[in-house]
This record gives sequence, C-alpha cells and structure tokens, in this order.
Amino acid sequence: MCDIIGYAHPIGDINTGRRVLTLRSNDNSIRCGCRFKYMATEIPFTYEALEKALNDAIDTEAKETSGAFVTDQRQATVDEPQFDHVALMEEFNNLVQKLMLENQSNAAKIVVIVDKYLGKGKKVSDTTPAQAELVSLIVDEIKADLVK
Repeated sequence: MCDIIGYAHPIGDINTGRRVLTLRSNDNSIRCGCRFKYMATEIPFTYEALEKALNDAIDTEAKETSGAFVTDQRQATVDEPQFDHVALMEEFNNLVQKLMLENQSNAAKIVVIVDKYLGKGKKVSDTTPAQAELVSLIVDEIKADLVK
C-alpha cells in the first residue's frame, strides 16, 4: 500500500532542464496518483517540495471538510486476541463427541472443516499452541454449520 505514486522526469533539455515529480496526470498519459485529494499535480523534484505539497494538501482538506477527516491524534493500537489452546482443544473435543453421538455422518463434515484450515489429512490433536487461532476458527465453523 502506498499514499503517493509519482513519476520523476526532466522538463526541457535532459541536460539543462529541471526535474519535476508528476503526482497527478489529468489526461492519464502518466500512471501516477495520490490518495490526498488536494495534492498538487506537479512539483519540483525535491524532498522539501514534496513535504510542502503534502502539508498543503492536508491543510486544504482540513479546511474543505471542516476537519472531519483530518486529525493529529494517534490511532489506537489494537491488541491481538489471545487464544487458549488447551481450552479450545477441550471445546473442540466436546463438540466432536456431541456431534458424533447425534449422527455418525457428521464425521465427514468435521473432516472437511479441519482440512480447510489445517490441510488435508491433518488432525486437530496434532496442533500446537501457535496454531490456537486455527483451532478457534475450526471450532467457530463447526458451531455455525453443525451445531443445532
């Protein structure tokens, strides 16, 4: 993912001309673009010019949208969910036991779900704590598709 795709090129004579960075091409003759709506079309090919154009684009967007989409607040980090492998294994085993008592044909359906997440021929009992998220996905799908 990127925010700016530019095309650096000389204008005029290649030896004496100045270099520019095209950030938007109105006629699509140059493949470039930017997620900032108010970014200049073309700027001198320097870091300072890019920094100024970006700041100007952000400031203009803040004025045009009354600051609705522009903020200087940091985005909150999201903690990854933690999965308890032992508890998930116990839940999986209880689900499988219950489903097998209800109907032996559930075995094939369970195998299809397990193969989808672990690979053909793999067993949930062979998973490691590092694969707890996969076990969680298997348990969730079994609950959604097979438990009544």
